[in-house]
Amino acid sequence: MSELPVATNGLDPNGLACVSSSPLMGKRRQASGRLLLFIATIVIFVVRARAEQEADAGQKLFGQHCAVCHGSFGEGGSGPDLTNASWQATVSDADLLHIIGGGVRGTAMPGFADRLDSESMRSLVRHLRRFASEALQPVSQGKAPKSQVTSERLLAAHRDIDNWLMYGRDYANLRFSPLEQINRENIKNVVPIWSFQTGVPDGLQATPLFVDGVIYLSTSWNHAFAIDARTGAELWHYKRRLPEKLVFCCGPVNRGLAILNGTLFMATLDAHLVALDAQTGRARWDVSLGRIEDNLSATAPPIVVGDRVLVGIAGGDYASRGFIDAYDAQNGRRLWRFDTIPKENEKNVETWSGDSYKGGGGGTWMNGSYDPELNLIYWGVGNPYPDHDGDAREGDNLYTDCVVALEADTGRLRWHYQFTPHDVWDYDGVNEMVLVDLDLQGQKTKALLHADRNGHFYAIDRGNGKLIYAKPFVRVTWTRGFDSSGRPLVNPEAIPTVEGVTVCPGAAGGKEWNAMAYSPGTQMVYLPVIENCAVFLNNGVKARQLNLPEGESGFRYLPNQAYGKVMAIHAATGELAWEVKTRTPMAGGMLATAGGLVFAGDPEGNFSAYDAKDGRILWSYQTGSGIRAAPISYRLDGRQYIAILSGMGGAVGGFTGAGAPWMKNYRSGDALYVFALFEPGASKRYHAGAH
Repeated sequence: MSELPVATNGLDPNGLACVSSSPLMGKRRQASGRLLLFIATIVIFVVRARAEQEADAGQKLFGQHCAVCHGSFGEGGSGPDLTNASWQATVSDADLLHIIGGGVRGTAMPGFADRLDSESMRSLVRHLRRFASEALQPVSQGKAPKSQVTSERLLAAHRDIDNWLMYGRDYANLRFSPLEQINRENIKNVVPIWSFQTGVPDGLQATPLFVDGVIYLSTSWNHAFAIDARTGAELWHYKRRLPEKLVFCCGPVNRGLAILNGTLFMATLDAHLVALDAQTGRARWDVSLGRIEDNLSATAPPIVVGDRVLVGIAGGDYASRGFIDAYDAQNGRRLWRFDTIPKENEKNVETWSGDSYKGGGGGTWMNGSYDPELNLIYWGVGNPYPDHDGDAREGDNLYTDCVVALEADTGRLRWHYQFTPHDVWDYDGVNEMVLVDLDLQGQKTKALLHADRNGHFYAIDRGNGKLIYAKPFVRVTWTRGFDSSGRPLVNPEAIPTVEGVTVCPGAAGGKEWNAMAYSPGTQMVYLPVIENCAVFLNNGVKARQLNLPEGESGFRYLPNQAYGKVMAIHAATGELAWEVKTRTPMAGGMLATAGGLVFAGDPEGNFSAYDAKDGRILWSYQTGSGIRAAPISYRLDGRQYIAILSGMGGAVGGFTGAGAPWMKNYRSGDALYVFALFEPGASKRYHAGAH
C-alpha cells in the first residue's frame, strides 16, 4: 500500500495552501463560528420580526377596512373571496393597488385613496398575497370553461339531452334521461371509465351537475369540486371554513348545488348560502340564512327560478323554526321568506297548543319543484318538534309534514296538503315532489306525485291541492285509511307510549329522502323502498306529570326484520307494477332512461341496472362503499355516460339500526364513478387528466 501524503510547511503535497490544525487555531475557528451563528440568528430574528410586524399591520388594516364585506379570512361575505388562487393569478400587485385606491365602479367596493397612504395600501396587498399562499392550490393546469346556464336554459332543461342542469335534472324532478345509447341490449358492455376520489370523509349524498363538459360536485363538510368530465381531472376545489360550533342532524352532509349563468349556489352547515364562480370556485357572495344558536343548518340543494335562488333550512329535530327563502342570484339579497310555522296571530297558529309554535321544527331540508305554467313552487316540510311527544304540541301542527304550494314571485301560500297531521313518528314530509300530467278518465290532470315516509304513495292535483289518491306501498299500521277530505284516519293504538308500541313503517319510513324517478315511456315511478317497523316510545309531558322514572323518547327497530325493495308504481293509479327485494333497506336515489333502464345503488355498494318494464337485474358493479346518492346520465362528444357517487355516511342507523345489524360496520368511501359502453382502444387516447 502507498503511504498517505503528509503536509509540510503549510503546503499539501500538491503545493496547495493548507491550514494548521493546532489547538489554538481550532479554538479561534469555534469562536468565529459561534459569532457567525449569533449574527445569523439576529438577522433571522430581525427579518422575521419585521415580516410579522408587516403581517400584523396588514391584518389590522384588513380587519378595519375589508373584513366586514370579505370576511375575517378574506374568503368572502357580501363581497367576493380574495383568497382564490386562480383569481389571484389574474391580478398583479399594481391591479390590486388600483382597486384598493380607486374602488370598483358599480359595486359596493369603495376607494381608500383618501383614507390610506401608499405604504398602507401596499401592506394590504402583501396581506392579500399571504391569503393566497395559504389557500387551496390547483392540482392541475386544466381550466373550467365559462358557463352560461341562463334562466331560459333552465326552463328548457327537460329538452336538454346532453346536460344535467339541476338536482332532479328538470323542474319537474323527473330524474329521467332521454339518452338511449346505453340500453337493455348492451348494458352488459358498460364498464367504469374513470373515478374521482374527493378525499373528504363522512359520506357522499349529492347529485352532481353536468354542464358543458364539467361535473360540479359537493361533498360533506361543504367542499365543492369542478371536474373535467373527459378525464376525471380536478379543475378547482372549494373548501368552506366552518366554525367549530355547529348544530346538525344526521351527518355533515350536502345534497347538491344549483347553477345560474356562471354561478354555483351551495347551502352550508353553518346556515349560509354561498355563491361560487363556476369557472374558478371563487366565492362571489355569502349570506346568512339563520343562526347556529337557533339550531339551524342547511344541507338542501337550492333551486333557481328566474333570477331567484330558493333554498330550505334544516333543524327540525331541535327547537327551531323552519322556512323557505328566495334570494337575488346576483347579490344574495333576500327577496321573501315563507315561515313553515305560523307566528303569533297568524292564520293556523291555532293548530299549535299554547306557545309550542315558537320552536316547533318544520325544517325544509330537501329540494323543491316548480311548475312554470302555474308559477308555483312545491316544497315538502319536515316534522314538528319535539318529534315523538305530541302532548307538548297538541293540534295538527301546520305546516309540518305538508307540501306547500307557493307563488314563485312572492312566496305567498296558495295551498297546502298535510300528509301526517300531528306527526308523532318523525315521518317528516320533505321527500321530493314529482310533477307529472296524468290521464285520468280521459282528462289531463296536472298532478304531483309523492312517496312519503309515512308509507303512502300520493297523487295530488297540483293546481288546487286536492287529493287524487293515497295508497300504501309498504306495511302501514299507523292509519286506517282516509276520510272523504283526504285526511288520514289515525289508528289510536299507534300513538307512542311510555311502554312503547310497534308501528309500521319505522321513522325512516317506507321511503327516505333519496329520490325516485319517473319514465314518460313506461309511465311508471321507480322508488327505493324501506321495510323496517319500529317500537315508538314517549316519555314526555304525560310521563313527567305522572312522576314516572325518566326514560327515552324515540324509536328502536325490530331486530333483523328490515329489508328493502326497488319498486315500480303505475303513476295513474298508484298500483304496484313490480318490485325486487333487497337484503338491506334501499337508501340511494333512482335514475330512469329512454334506454329502458332504471339505475340505483344500495347501502352495500352495489350499483345496478334494472329492466324498466319488469325489474330484471341486467347489470351490477360493486363500488366498494354504500350508496346514498342518486345517479345521473349525460352525453359528451357523442357518448353517453352514467355517473354515481359512492360513499356511505349520514344517519345510517336511522334507516337500518337493529333491523339490519350487518350495516353497523359499513365501509365508508368518497368516490365518483363514471361508466360508459366499452370501447376498444379507448385507453390509448385516455390521458388520466394530465395536461
